[in-house]
Amino acid sequence: MSARLADSDARLVCRDLACTMGRRTLFAELAFGLDDGQWLRLTGDNGSGKSTLLRIVAGLIRPNAGEVVWSGARRRAGDPAWHAVMLYQGHATGWKELLSARENLLQQALLDLGPTLDAGAAVDGALDRVGLGRQRHLPFARLSAGQRRRVGLARLAFSRRPLWLLDEPNTALDTDGQALFAALLDAHLAAGRCAIVATHLEVPTAHAGVTLRLSPPTAVSRA
Repeated sequence: MSARLADSDARLVCRDLACTMGRRTLFAELAFGLDDGQWLRLTGDNGSGKSTLLRIVAGLIRPNAGEVVWSGARRRAGDPAWHAVMLYQGHATGWKELLSARENLLQQALLDLGPTLDAGAAVDGALDRVGLGRQRHLPFARLSAGQRRRVGLARLAFSRRPLWLLDEPNTALDTDGQALFAALLDAHLAAGRCAIVATHLEVPTAHAGVTLRLSPPTAVSRA
């Protein structure tokens, strides 16, 4: 299945990706490409391989076949330079329960923005933007499910990484949160960056996205 021709001119190119789990094929010969300013909405039934595909693109696991190419160079699992290009947010957010929302984000901002920018000001501005200004010093463990999701949105608000890989980022968000996520994604795309977003929900962006639906896995025949 192909979201668009995976040509060599696209910024992100995934060619002939294949992945099996046990005796089941999640996907095979999967190919798509994204140019600057484009995003892909990844959908499909539970267990169809959406999270696995994101982790393959992120270089966290290796595919059984195929390759991921960014800006003309092949990217491999475990490559620190590749990890520095992307912002990956999976189901497990990785936030520390005992640290405050601000403390959690400040650690990430120092990685994302580097020492040359005022990470504290960037984090405070992002928390205000996502409606967590009053909760900035609360431990992450005390935040509601929706507020926890908004901490993830705050990271998007200050990120300058050119590729976002997001796994269900708009789950547990209210209507305002859904609109906020769409606005953050639009700003990211307008800056000439790209994204893959796994979600069952519609995202009301000004930038039309390509939808790729993964089919349920099939059994691998054993000769």
